Amino acid sequence: MKNHLDTINNEIFAPTLVIIQDLPWGHPVLLMKRVYAHFADDSLYRNSIYLMLSTAIISFFGFFFWMINARLYTPEQVGIATTLISVMGLIGSFTMLGLNVGIIRFLPNSENKNEIINSSFTITAVLSILLSIIFLSGLNIFSPLLLILRENVFLASSFVIFIIIGSMNAIADSIFIAYRSAKYTLLKNFVFSISKLIFPFFLVAFNAYGIYASVGIASIIAFVVSIVLLIYYFKYQPKFSLNIRAIKKIGSYSFGNYIAGFLAALPVMVLPIIIANKIGAAEAGYFYIALMTAGIIFIIPNAATQSLFAEGSHREEEMKEHLMKSIKITALLLIPATLIIVFFGNYILLAFGKSYSSEAFRLLQLMAVSGIFVSINYILSTILKVRNRIKELIGINAFSALVIVLLSYLFINLHLWGIGIAWLIGQAIMSLIFIFTVFRKK
Repeated sequence: MKNHLDTINNEIFAPTLVIIQDLPWGHPVLLMKRVYAHFADDSLYRNSIYLMLSTAIISFFGFFFWMINARLYTPEQVGIATTLISVMGLIGSFTMLGLNVGIIRFLPNSENKNEIINSSFTITAVLSILLSIIFLSGLNIFSPLLLILRENVFLASSFVIFIIIGSMNAIADSIFIAYRSAKYTLLKNFVFSISKLIFPFFLVAFNAYGIYASVGIASIIAFVVSIVLLIYYFKYQPKFSLNIRAIKKIGSYSFGNYIAGFLAALPVMVLPIIIANKIGAAEAGYFYIALMTAGIIFIIPNAATQSLFAEGSHREEEMKEHLMKSIKITALLLIPATLIIVFFGNYILLAFGKSYSSEAFRLLQLMAVSGIFVSINYILSTILKVRNRIKELIGINAFSALVIVLLSYLFINLHLWGIGIAWLIGQAIMSLIFIFTVFRKK
């Protein structure tokens, strides 16, 4: 343990102190130029910042999106809409089969880039159609609250289309990350966020589905932007095709990561459905807004480790150096962000209305504190991905998801406070298991 602490001190904090001491603090403009140059010259820092900005833009404009919806729609309608969006994410996670992770790992060094991209889009689209139809057919079982989807053909067909595009957007993000060009992800998500603000005003007549449709239409616009960027900057040639040889190499790795990623995201996708069915649609809306606000913190380790994964996939022998950079930038930004949310989160929630501030603040505080454990989990799971220790990753994520969901059922009589406790305990247990798994062989 002492050796690990010495490594952290020598390789993370000591270089940071040297950089800080050398900065020209008396000249603000020169200081900003030096700081910018330090981060811009390093691809991990640069792409981490682009990804953080990308997600920050989604979160920032997401606040306005939900502020608008909170005033145009009732809490019950917001709750139903968040359940629809959760279903969109749940089905989307099934349809990608982990190809989004496999693309980051193998696309950079592939000689058949177009074939891999087109095959990934094709597989995702076909599975999205199949699984969406299965879900619609079994609404009585899966979520009776969403039976509105079967009221007419338009609602059902648009629901399927939005899921297809949402899944393919995630593939497009991975392609940009694989090319270490996260600036295009930033551009695409900016277009998505701005577009999303426009449609709620025009879709109020559709009630809760109007919120979901606003997200879906904005996703279509963003996907078109992604395709244009890929064609123009990366010589991409769109084609509806399936090249088994091109996809075979990344197949087993992708599927393993698909299982691991699905299990990791399962609580986030399932909890709104559980809350809506057990407590009420309004509480599901409060939960979703708290989770979205806490997401301001979670984007920091998420972006840093996505860049870490991309860099490790390009040059695995430099993984240790990139790991230290990832820890450094995560710690530098995570601590102040967590303190702001813990102490001032109730004022942030006021933007959505008094009921959101009073009902969701304690849950938000617990989720903010969990950001420490979430960061540890992101970083150590990335190490396992690069080392191709996927079976261990699947086991950890499965156990952790089971713990969070079971504890949520156990504490649900405490309402959202109980859900927050379950979330925090589950993330902490997950961190302990990751630490033991990653370092035990050393």
